[in-house]
Amino acid sequence: MADGTTRGKRRLARFVRELQEKSGLTPEEIAKRIRVSRPTVTRLLAGTHLARWPSLSVILDVLEATPEQKTFLLQMWEVADVDNATVEHAAALPVRYRRFRMDELEAHRERTLDVVYVPGMLQTGAYAEAVARAAHRVVTGDRWERTAAAERRARQRLLDRDPPFELHALIDEAALRRVVGGPEVMRAQLDHLVAAAARDNVTVQVLPFGVGAYGPTPSALLLLLDFPEPDAPCAAYTEEVSGLAMLEEQHEVAPLDGVWRDAAEVALPPRESVDFIKAVRDSR
Repeated sequence: MADGTTRGKRRLARFVRELQEKSGLTPEEIAKRIRVSRPTVTRLLAGTHLARWPSLSVILDVLEATPEQKTFLLQMWEVADVDNATVEHAAALPVRYRRFRMDELEAHRERTLDVVYVPGMLQTGAYAEAVARAAHRVVTGDRWERTAAAERRARQRLLDRDPPFELHALIDEAALRRVVGGPEVMRAQLDHLVAAAARDNVTVQVLPFGVGAYGPTPSALLLLLDFPEPDAPCAAYTEEVSGLAMLEEQHEVAPLDGVWRDAAEVALPPRESVDFIKAVRDSR
């Protein structure tokens, strides 16, 4: 079975389940007709694994998919059939974070709310290395620490993609004032934020201490990915001790989307945010 992106597999599964429900066939009946294992069918329908295209094609034939539907689902399968080789430094990444990176490649917009650190898409290499060193208790081995800076640079190349990849970052004042990696590293990081905010496809807003409470922040990090397909739901990620937790069901995502939007409403406007960052930099 192919690895595939979490979002891509789930999206494909939704369409295949529609055909399966219309056919009235059970997973056991489908598996028996085409002589594949029952787990191949059940995992495909659950969106947890991606069947190889020959197997999926036969399943679609059993479900009496039209040629147009098969063409559409083949295109969807090709999107879902992304392997780890697409993500640079994949071997060094924690599993959950690697899954997120694979989903991020398919997105066209990313929205973040960071309470503790500067968001990864805007980190300098030295800052990223300092954050990685702090995570040594939950990231086994030293490969992540050694490759953190390069991984951040690879990820940030999305900002140069055509069509443009949009980033809208909400950053708590605490993240700006927390000295990560030492004064020189932090000053360079703040300069980098100012430069990044000047890009047309990057929006930075600061949540100063003065705004008080701005919503029930679910963790130190809230990250939302928006996808170009009109039928594709937003995906949300929150940070847990064990890594990024992904939420895609709309009853879970909608409240978090609302939290982000509420925070954006009370955050400083972009121009004032840049002035705020400069003031923090100059106060060091």
